[in-house]
Amino acid sequence: MILAMVFACEKDEKGKATVLKKLVQSSNSIRIPIDSLTDNRSMQLAYHQESKDWFFNLNPKANEIQMYDMEDNTLRKRLRFSVEGNNSVGRIFSFYIHKLDSIFLFQQFSPNIYLTDTSGSVRKKITVQVPEMHTSPFVHLTYFSSPAVLEGEALVVKTRPADDHNQITNDVLSKRHLTYSINLNNGETELLPHKFPNNYLVDGYRFFDFSFAKGLDKWVYSFHSDHDLYYSDAMNTSLASVSAKSKYINRFQNFDLSGSREENYRYIASAPNYKSILYDKFKNVYYRVCYPEIELTSEEEIMNYRFDPKVFSILILDSGLNVIGETLFDKEKFLPDNLFITEAGVYLSKNHSDNPDLEEDYLSFALFELLDLE
Repeated sequence: MILAMVFACEKDEKGKATVLKKLVQSSNSIRIPIDSLTDNRSMQLAYHQESKDWFFNLNPKANEIQMYDMEDNTLRKRLRFSVEGNNSVGRIFSFYIHKLDSIFLFQQFSPNIYLTDTSGSVRKKITVQVPEMHTSPFVHLTYFSSPAVLEGEALVVKTRPADDHNQITNDVLSKRHLTYSINLNNGETELLPHKFPNNYLVDGYRFFDFSFAKGLDKWVYSFHSDHDLYYSDAMNTSLASVSAKSKYINRFQNFDLSGSREENYRYIASAPNYKSILYDKFKNVYYRVCYPEIELTSEEEIMNYRFDPKVFSILILDSGLNVIGETLFDKEKFLPDNLFITEAGVYLSKNHSDNPDLEEDYLSFALFELLDLE
């Protein structure tokens, strides 16, 4: 059963009445047939609305982006790219669809970005001048979702510290930036004044991966082990913070850098943390994916729940980042890192390994509608 936070009508910081929300599963779902070479868990996916509704899925095995027509869930095109040789783009790690004639391709560790379109031809190669002590663009659409953002002639992307992550200190981390902009004409970069929190590692070592989303008027960042969200109203201003705590997460755990493989896997599978922050442009709200702490009693459970969560919640925030609801998923089995947002609502993948109705030959999604809490 899906539970929601139960609140009476509340008021925001300005005294205005807040309408509280919940996510409720509808009877609608999507089943997209896939071939034997396509995994039923997407590494990168995107919904795009242009002339009609499109669903894009990355198949890394074939180095292709699959383009599905959501009217009948049929495959319309395979944008397949060469890894080496003429007109090659390397191994595709992620992508960003600005328009159907402007699709950006990213590799995982390369400074090169490739501009293409639905014809599959490479129109331009952009070599990024990666800022010192930061990494190449790290665009991701599922795990710690961090899509690229096009602002005029500049593309804003997530980056990571280039330091040794096992040796990094709180002082060093606090000086590292989260995003930078790329001039698409010449590859020049400028670090945004959006940095890691000042005291993130002060109480011990924790995973410091993060997700970010661009809303209507905010840049919002969510960190693995921090209840707060960090935001700015503009690209060129520093971050402020606001509490956005899940009712299901009370404390965080430190990561033992000298721990065994099993201890590391246990931390990944069971430690409480926040994953993606996502913006719903249709409802002008944000969703924050939360993983409560769970107890694991066997190595089999540890391995199973490293990637398929046993339980999670989705925190709902209004345009001012006020918490207006939280929906807990503790029985039905969904994959919160395989979700996309449409005008109808939030589509969550049903392809959890524990789902008794799992269909291996389909990308299956259940629709959750954002409704007022009664």
